[in-house]
Amino acid sequence: MGRHRGRWGFTLVELMIVVVILGVLAAVSIPAYTRYVKRSKTTEATGNISRIYQGQVAYYNSWPTARFVNQATFTPDNTPRAAKYPPNLAIWTSDTLWTAIGFAIDTGHYYAYSSFSTTTTGPGAYFFARAIGNLDGDSLESTFTIRGEVMAEGEVQRFPLDIVRELE
Repeated sequence: MGRHRGRWGFTLVELMIVVVILGVLAAVSIPAYTRYVKRSKTTEATGNISRIYQGQVAYYNSWPTARFVNQATFTPDNTPRAAKYPPNLAIWTSDTLWTAIGFAIDTGHYYAYSSFSTTTTGPGAYFFARAIGNLDGDSLESTFTIRGEVMAEGEVQRFPLDIVRELE
């Protein structure tokens, strides 16, 4: 039998290379994961303002005077934070303007909602369905807005979704 001179273990250089590789992977993946989580939370805002838009159009088409609901104040409040608003169905169902368009949220949510509208009727009347949020808790807010406007033929036209600072 010959002599066996095997290496059992790792050198310090090999261990340092592994540590550097893990550090680079963490530096790339953690911010990407954080962005992914924030982006998934923004689907709440786009979905809910679409529901507000649909409720406004249904209300406009069913109301004899053809008006939009003017809920200009944000619900639950106008200072969103990084933490979820707790579930509170009562703040939505006790407000006659939200119930008029059939909008309520019965689960926790990250955004506050409003729907400002003009008091006019007919062509040129419009409304904004808006969501504001602050997913990272800094002083900047993200805003999601859909605008609906009554056109000359009496149809309500939906304008493209406008997003300002989506991941704030």
